[in-house]
Amino acid sequence: MTALTLLRQTLHPDNLRCAWDDVADNDGSPGVDNITISQWRRNWEERLINLARAVRSNRYKPDGLRIRRIPKRNSPDKRVLRIPTIADRVLQRAVLQQFHPIFNPRFLDCSFGYRPGLGVKDAVRYITRLRQQWFTWVLDADIDDFFNQIDHALLRGFLREDLLDHSLLPLIDLWLDSWRMAPETARGIAMGSPLSPLLSNIYLHRLDNRLLNRGYRLARFADDFIVLSAAPPDWRRSYPQTEAALTALKLKFEPRKTRRTSFEEGFEFLGVHFEETWYWYTWDEERIEVHDGQKDMFIDDYDPFY
Repeated sequence: MTALTLLRQTLHPDNLRCAWDDVADNDGSPGVDNITISQWRRNWEERLINLARAVRSNRYKPDGLRIRRIPKRNSPDKRVLRIPTIADRVLQRAVLQQFHPIFNPRFLDCSFGYRPGLGVKDAVRYITRLRQQWFTWVLDADIDDFFNQIDHALLRGFLREDLLDHSLLPLIDLWLDSWRMAPETARGIAMGSPLSPLLSNIYLHRLDNRLLNRGYRLARFADDFIVLSAAPPDWRRSYPQTEAALTALKLKFEPRKTRRTSFEEGFEFLGVHFEETWYWYTWDEERIEVHDGQKDMFIDDYDPFY
């Protein structure tokens, strides 16, 4: 493997074209330059050529981010998206296409968020299997302001540790610097970038490993996760041990949204309410209840984020 393999693959015309197609299909908002998908489409081939040339000649610099606030599900609060320009999104998507086959095979079975071929339905089935294996004691966890608290030095270290080929890291460095929450604070990634979900999984992969090595089971969808224990003593230790794992990542609980519970008491994860030996959720304005032994006819189509 040569030193520039990943960079060359990222800038290959076929890879850039695929990245542009994906960004165009998403039909997202323009960035701070106000260039829309329709405008980009008029001369997309020329734009891809110029983008690749800028990267190769070290002239590429990311633009700023457009702030957009959208409602949170079942909350009066707003989620803040920081949206790159279309050119930046295309290049980030091109990097993502090279990273997926490297990182996804390394992620653990407990990680379901933003991974090709996996989704909420897989998490629900996984949690049901753990409950049937008597992992019935639950820490329902919430990370405080996760995307804005990701530490750049730690993330850079994880990428260097995980990648044999470091040729894409200068691009990642440029984006991380442009995503800082404040000039003096090297923290935060842009929720709105095509790369952010994968970077969050790379970061929290360390949390998964640490908790599994301590005998817990967990189910995680990006920064939303539960920790399951098979016995009350482990359950009582799950809060401080998970807190220590988060502290090592320079993260912390949102204490008002983190609690110890159980299947007997009931809890909600990814819009699904689990209780005893059954669960329920709302699909197409109808309450769907699924008990042990029943086939869930709708979970494959269920998406709590829409």
